[in-house]
Amino acid sequence: MMKPLIITATALALLAGPMLHHKADAAEVKTNEVKYEFKTTNIQDLQAWLNTIKKQYNVNSTQNHAQSVKQPTQNVQKVKNTNTNKKSNKTTSTNQTNYQLSAYEKKVVDLTNQERKKNGLPALKINTTLSKMAHTKANDMAVNHYFDHTSPTYGSPFDMMKKFGITYRAAGENIAMGQKTPQEVVNGWMNSPGHRANILNKNYTAIGVGFVANGNYWTQEFIGN
Repeated sequence: MMKPLIITATALALLAGPMLHHKADAAEVKTNEVKYEFKTTNIQDLQAWLNTIKKQYNVNSTQNHAQSVKQPTQNVQKVKNTNTNKKSNKTTSTNQTNYQLSAYEKKVVDLTNQERKKNGLPALKINTTLSKMAHTKANDMAVNHYFDHTSPTYGSPFDMMKKFGITYRAAGENIAMGQKTPQEVVNGWMNSPGHRANILNKNYTAIGVGFVANGNYWTQEFIGN
């Protein structure tokens, strides 16, 4: 005797949910329940039918890692006079370290500048001190098991910049967790209005990028002088 197997589109969407968790904020999704009735005693026929439904709803069973991007943060400091501005620029350039970016970190810079070029903006220059700070922030999140702009160790991104001797007139930070490649993380940021605004901010002139594989933590630091 053949027993009917009924799967609704709503139930399938719930099963697929963890596999499709890529965005920072999940928008409310309205679903219409559609019932499919399939009768069989052959497990191979059942599997073939399930595969057809999975393709129809674009369910990718291999993508099951959670990804997150935190809302970006920005800070703007007004320069009181021309002398302060000159001193600020000089301090930033002379404090650069010999920190070497990893291949993944360099790729994030390249992809970021590609997005800026598409929008008629100049490329951001790598600031090695800013990159060292970005890597330190990513590592701090991994070691201390948190995901936030405010570090229990260093405070806000702008407190941290001060501790690293970095001066600026405008600054911002993007962070993300879970993305496995530079392409994934930059795409995630570009699909989020706040992060996109940081990447395409015309006031920024320099960038630092940090990546830590343990937990896949990513950090972008921006400054403008």
